[in-house]
Amino acid sequence: MPLNAFRSTAIALAAGVGAFAATPTLAQQMLVEVDDATIVAPFDIAAGLLDDIDVYTASGVEVGDVEELVGPDRTTATHFAVDFDGDEGYADRDVLIPVDALTLEANRLIISLTPEEVAELPTWDD
Repeated sequence: MPLNAFRSTAIALAAGVGAFAATPTLAQQMLVEVDDATIVAPFDIAAGLLDDIDVYTASGVEVGDVEELVGPDRTTATHFAVDFDGDEGYADRDVLIPVDALTLEANRLIISLTPEEVAELPTWDD
């Protein structure tokens, strides 16, 4: 194989590996469940108190619940793993929702993302 053809093949393979690295499955492997005592910013509440809490739309419809809180290490919560029920256009699946996409109001988590935005987010496979 000529050297230029070899280089082109190597570059194509490297690009393919880079694209694979960005898939939700690989991204999920880098996240771990946080300890229950971890304080979750911006809520200033321990992760254990947010586990299993219901998730609602801004109009007050329950659409799912928190399965667990995850992050890059056991003391940093960056995402909620939300189990959506399949209501109000949110598909029935577990999705990684960034912490800042939810607000806490009267012991309810309110999601600020539309069903279409949630559809673009990675699935959490526990």
